Amino acid sequence: MANWWKYGLAFLAGAAFGVVVCKKTREIRGVCTRALGGVLDLKDKAMETAETIKESAEDLLAESDARRKDSKADA
Repeated sequence: MANWWKYGLAFLAGAAFGVVVCKKTREIRGVCTRALGGVLDLKDKAMETAETIKESAEDLLAESDARRKDSKADA
């Protein structure tokens, strides 16, 4: 008999939770949408920063390679 009470209370708690979630779905959807948009903005900024760092590193490598070739030619 005690198991039926536990299952009954669990069912009622789940039903109450479901009602609350259904009423708050639009709010939850808005929060999730804003959060996902923020994450995507961060990803874009990170990719831009990585691309800038990559270009800077390539420029430094090209400059150092040119200086090395110039110093070998002078020697």
